[in-house]
Amino acid sequence: MAEKAYNLDEAIKDLHIKISGCFNSCGQHHVADIGFYGVSRKLMGYVVPHFQLVLGGQWENNGGSYGLPIVAIPSKNIPVVLDRITERFLKEREKNENFKDFVARIGKVQIKTMLDDLIKPPSYETDPSYYTDWGDPREYTTGDVGVGECAGEVISLIDFDLAQAEREVFEAQVLLEAGKAQEAWQRAYWAMLHAAKGLVKTEYLDVAEEPETIVSEFRKRFYDTEKFFDPFAGGKFAHYLFSAHKQSDRNFDLEGAHHTIEEAQLFIEATHSCNNRLTPQIPQVK
Repeated sequence: MAEKAYNLDEAIKDLHIKISGCFNSCGQHHVADIGFYGVSRKLMGYVVPHFQLVLGGQWENNGGSYGLPIVAIPSKNIPVVLDRITERFLKEREKNENFKDFVARIGKVQIKTMLDDLIKPPSYETDPSYYTDWGDPREYTTGDVGVGECAGEVISLIDFDLAQAEREVFEAQVLLEAGKAQEAWQRAYWAMLHAAKGLVKTEYLDVAEEPETIVSEFRKRFYDTEKFFDPFAGGKFAHYLFSAHKQSDRNFDLEGAHHTIEEAQLFIEATHSCNNRLTPQIPQVK
């Protein structure tokens, strides 16, 4: 955060900013005013360290509400993210308005738009520093793997579906803010389906669009084989998709939609992690 922000207003000093290295909640990012958790994204064969920005959490009242992720930002751009958000809060907040209410008033669409130019990192050739993590000069990696013959095409296909999944889960948040619980839930469910379909395509390119087929192929190819399993959580995140699929004909209130959006984001992150483990990474030039 910019030093000048600390000197301008007590409201900035009182903000709770929490960070976790992963999407488990040990760092309490989900109840902070501004939270971050570490994720990775594979871009053009390179793995790039990112942080998900989480807004809407409430530290008071024993974690009175949980925030939701808005967008993943390359880790090297996080200081700029903090500058922009806190400076806008100081300039535009209403009298006695706290940060959580400010975020709710201006809406997540405005905040994401304000950060759009920070989402995409420069190419490796332009600035390789984006491909290293903070405090570590080595190129970022999630494992030592070789390069396969058809890696480029497969990676681009799954990246397309994962990008669509992230757009869907963000739209779900916008609908939730508008009080449209059922539509928000449906978008979150679609987000999980898009992510699962992208992963299935890495093994079965012609998978049908029907939800039942996507879920069945995902279960057979990635859950039953344990390829999707998280090293610590096992098959937990896959069950978010299975549960949503079973409940696709139910009606949901705002609380139920909020819960499913959280689960959809975690499922998408688990899909990124699985993709990073299973697909080739370009060897870095020393």
